[in-house]
Amino acid sequence: MDQDIQREAERHEMGYSEYVRHIIRQATDSPFECPETVLCTDENHRTEESEKGAA
Repeated sequence: MDQDIQREAERHEMGYSEYVRHIIRQATDSPFECPETVLCTDENHRTEESEKGAA
């Protein structure tokens, strides 16, 4: 997981800690203020969680 985080942080041109903070804030149940930039979306570019499990 650590290597995945490092890779994704680099892909988004962010530092490791900055990326982790961003992802935590972006979570739907996060108590922190949501950032304006959305990094995680589904194939339709929606940020909502799917109600179905993995196919």
